[in-house]
Amino acid sequence: MLRVAHTFFAEKGFRATTLEEICAEAVISKRTFFRYFPDKEALVFPNREERLANFVSFLEAATSTEGVYATLRRATRLFGREYGHHSETLLNRQLLVMSSPALLAREREIDRDWERAIAVTFTARMSGTEKDELRARVLAGAIIGVVRATMTVWFERECRDNLVELGLDAIDHLESGFPAVPLS
Repeated sequence: MLRVAHTFFAEKGFRATTLEEICAEAVISKRTFFRYFPDKEALVFPNREERLANFVSFLEAATSTEGVYATLRRATRLFGREYGHHSETLLNRQLLVMSSPALLAREREIDRDWERAIAVTFTARMSGTEKDELRARVLAGAIIGVVRATMTVWFERECRDNLVELGLDAIDHLESGFPAVPLS
């Protein structure tokens, strides 16, 4: 089903491809389709809930002595290697996402889900005060911003950079902060 959908998306575009066409080519009914996918956008972001749950488990598995940035570096190495092995597929998917307002909106929704999950997980790692909740939310927002910026640069450079190195460099910038500099 995913292969069929992505073939149509590449040939016709996301918006011009209908569920009827996908289901007919995959030889399944629309009813069967909706047992596995909530909508057409989900075909572009498969296994969304599972990937987020695995990431939360990854964050929760960090030892109590591991700092947040050490955890982020471990995640960067893990995801960076995985993404590096699938760079062509990911680049094609990102080009598809950039071509569709509906997919851009879904991507932002997914970012918000990850940001909330990171904030909840980091709040639990801290003492749980209101101040810690704010710190965790700010950090989660910064992390998602770093991920978004890093992935944007990687995609704009057609995935030629080493994503692990790019990500680790971005985390270094986040950890060291951004002192105020004149924008003259």
